[in-house]
Order: sequence, then structure tokens, then C-alpha cells
Amino acid sequence: MNRGAVRVIARYVSATLTLEGVVTDVSAEGLFFASEYLDGLGEMIRLTVDLPSRAQPLELKGEVRWVNDSSMGSGMGIRLVDVSLADRVLLAGLPYLLSDADQSDRTAGNA
Repeated sequence: MNRGAVRVIARYVSATLTLEGVVTDVSAEGLFFASEYLDGLGEMIRLTVDLPSRAQPLELKGEVRWVNDSSMGSGMGIRLVDVSLADRVLLAGLPYLLSDADQSDRTAGNA
């Protein structure tokens, strides 16, 4: 599955943690949630992602599949579960949508 770089604010909630962080990598199947605080493998989570193209945040469920505890960028790889087809399509196209919005913002600022 193709992954794309993004930078969107998200809220992470599990049985043991509630965090604000940043999603930095996304595909239709999963994402990377960058955070200094880490959860355990297999932890079931809920993620709320604020997207500029939507009035309401995107609500996602997932499972922590891997953890990166590194000084170069800690965080967790999340496999998404029970995601609608429409939301999977949105996630797969998110890097393109955000880069287009970024480009529009830059163009409008230069006008």
C-alpha cells in the first residue's frame, strides 16, 4: 500500500493514554502517529484527526502494530480497523489533498 507524508494534528486515545500528536505518514491501511509517549503493542486505540477539507474531524479506530522509541522521531505505527471505504479513499488521497491546499495557500499569499 502506498504511503504518503503528511502533517496533521490528531488526538490519540487508548485505555492507558490520551495524547495530542501529529500524524506524519498515512495510507488507506494505516498511519504513523508521532509522539514522545508510547503505548504497548496490540493496544486498541481511537484517533481523531482534524482535516482542513472537512467540517468534522475524522474518527478512526486502530491497533498499535509497532513502536519506534528513537531520538530521531518516536511514535507508533497504527493499523486501521473498521474504516469505511470513503474514509480509506480520503486517507489514501490525503497527501495530495494537503499538498494542493498548501500550494493554494502559497499562491493566495503571493497574489
